[in-house]
Amino acid sequence: MTSTHATALRALRIGFLHDLEETTLDPARIVEALDESVGCNNFDVVGLEDDIDLFVDDEGALNGSRLNLRATIIAHQLGTPTVLFGNAVALGCNPNTGDSISLTTTQLHRLRTALVTRPAPAIIDQLAVGLTAFPGLVAMLRRH
Repeated sequence: MTSTHATALRALRIGFLHDLEETTLDPARIVEALDESVGCNNFDVVGLEDDIDLFVDDEGALNGSRLNLRATIIAHQLGTPTVLFGNAVALGCNPNTGDSISLTTTQLHRLRTALVTRPAPAIIDQLAVGLTAFPGLVAMLRRH
């Protein structure tokens, strides 16, 4: 999770209340920058397709953080069916070293497209299983 680049890392913040926000993180203080951006003391990494990592609150479901439906849908759309709480930050991942790197324009487009594209029926079924505690959301997903 280190970075070999001296320039700021291009990232995408996925808040549960706000739109997707492109941001930059200082690679010299990446852990602190992620703590601040995610808004927690302990974060976890969720690996997605296309060498994208989502940094999320490790204890979000336990500490009262709100469901992040945007990040949850993106994770499902990009191959990792999981339910996420609190804010999330997406960064690129060097597949050879595991280091955090800037998101490419293609990766940013992939993240945005994953959110605005209607999930396939199989993904909606996966979302329904993970979101059983939120029956209103499940009904909304199945309707649209």
